[in-house]
Amino acid sequence: MSRVVPSHVPDLPDRLAELARRVGRLSPSHREPERYHEEKSEIAFELRVLARHVSTG
Repeated sequence: MSRVVPSHVPDLPDRLAELARRVGRLSPSHREPERYHEEKSEIAFELRVLARHVSTG
């Protein structure tokens, strides 16, 4: 069973692909350890927003 993408998230596949790329590049840095956690939090937030849109669509 395929899920219908809501009309208010027409670029969902592209956004998910970009998030996957960001996760793939995500790695801790000894020079900027806080940057890893900031990026991780931003990705998690964007995924929650997309999940909310899909579940209400």
